[in-house]
Amino acid sequence: MSDLRQTIIDSLSSYSTDDSGLLETIQGLVEKEGEEVYPTLLNVLTHLEFDAHDAKVNWDRVLAHRNLLETKLDRHVKLITAVCDYFCEISQTLRTPTMIELKVLEETKKHSRSDGLTGLFNRRFFDEALEGEMNRAQRYNGSYSLIFFDLDNFKSFNDTYGHQAGDLTLQEVAKILILEKRTEDLACRYGGEELVLILPETQKINALVIAERIRQTVEKMKLEFDGQSFSVTLSGGVASYPVDAKDVKSLIHAADVALYQAKESGRNRIFLHAQDKRHYIRIDFAGDVQVNKIDQKSGQIQVQGKNFSSSGLLLESLVAMEIGTQVSVEITDPGLDKPITVKAQVARVEKFDSHYDIGVSFLEINDTDGSEIAQALANSLGIPINQITNKY
Repeated sequence: MSDLRQTIIDSLSSYSTDDSGLLETIQGLVEKEGEEVYPTLLNVLTHLEFDAHDAKVNWDRVLAHRNLLETKLDRHVKLITAVCDYFCEISQTLRTPTMIELKVLEETKKHSRSDGLTGLFNRRFFDEALEGEMNRAQRYNGSYSLIFFDLDNFKSFNDTYGHQAGDLTLQEVAKILILEKRTEDLACRYGGEELVLILPETQKINALVIAERIRQTVEKMKLEFDGQSFSVTLSGGVASYPVDAKDVKSLIHAADVALYQAKESGRNRIFLHAQDKRHYIRIDFAGDVQVNKIDQKSGQIQVQGKNFSSSGLLLESLVAMEIGTQVSVEITDPGLDKPITVKAQVARVEKFDSHYDIGVSFLEINDTDGSEIAQALANSLGIPINQITNKY
């Protein structure tokens, strides 16, 4: 969304004297990005908030109003003039319009929403952006994820190397967030050494991969200040809407709890939010789950995957399995580039009226094809990853 906004700002600047070129560009953006272009466009021009439908209606009315003005005045009317006249006189939404150069306004807004040290978005912008993402996800039945990062032992680090070295470290870690995040993701400084990522339209498993990639890059980073060489690590917590929380406050709390668990487990880890007392973590795999007993005596068992846990997987099966049985679990999902195979052991069996809940504990994850998701899961769960070429 921030990328779309910048594209619109650049277009308004480039076509400041060419309304026809601007209108063609806007139409091209709509064909590419959809009707979400309209609320962003009107927000840039007027700083008013509209949903996609109302924004399109008002934009069409602005264009019709411009044609009417040109007919009455018998001369060309600039688009920005028509926008101002429409919202002041026709819609009467703007009460006290302020004339200001767009670039100056955007530069002022940029400084007001940026953290001075890291260049990331600041806490105020984070609060607004997270609320906006929640509203969008609720309106369109979407999903999004939140990652909380915290530099490990940062107080001791500052005491040892000094606050200037600490500032340098925060700046370099912020650069990694900017480089590793996707265009649509929002990187913010939450406060102190806490940094956050908002990931629109992202399920938890994909957020885990991005968080793990950032963790590894920070771990490998070598820094030097005032003749001293040093390195740092960070821990992270991941939570997602709607599986972990239904409102902003609860989502922040869920990500913060996961971060705390990562710290408690030894730091330099990424943890997924544990939703219940059994610590089963929702990752939302929507694909097939196949279970094979290692000894192959009973062949394949068809089950329905329910939840990943901090150390295993909860399955729903029509048949029971003995506790202690070793199995291989193959998971496929539309979001996976290749299946993931896990070596596991049955840890608990609970009988219900129509099925059994079977909890299996992970022993190893097969990574013969170098799956980034498999590696991220193994690191998060704290289990070995298998590098041999044979299946279990």
